Amino acid sequence: MTIKPLDHLNQTPTQAKPQAAARQAEGPDFASLLAGQKTAPAPKTQAWSAEAILLQNQALSGLMMPGLETASLKTRQQLERTLDQMDRYAVALGDEDRTLKDIAPLADDLGQEADRLSRLSLKLKESDPLKGLSNEAAVLATVEAMKFKRGDYV
Repeated sequence: MTIKPLDHLNQTPTQAKPQAAARQAEGPDFASLLAGQKTAPAPKTQAWSAEAILLQNQALSGLMMPGLETASLKTRQQLERTLDQMDRYAVALGDEDRTLKDIAPLADDLGQEADRLSRLSLKLKESDPLKGLSNEAAVLATVEAMKFKRGDYV
């Protein structure tokens, strides 16, 4: 193992002045801010729009995990559609003015959304927390659609 000397600790005050001048060029140091000394304004940085940041993050995530990110994104979108369909179905069941014949298409759609969700959740890793949530939602939606078709609400 090679031990390298720490040159900056062994410097005399005359040797440290060029470093202090270099620090002043970079911007104010903490000690001068505490002392209340006037400093030059910090150099302007490039302003990033939210859209540019979002696009850059999407591009980077696509480079790091192309297959996983798209499977997770598609599953999350399908989960949202399935939950929205479950909400519409629940509201329709609670509406006394609607007949079961009117609600039947909603139950069919709910079953189809559940099938899509369960197929997409198979593509997720076991460690993904979205997998468990999507499986539970798919099972619940499938059971509700089957209960309706079976005639439990007649």
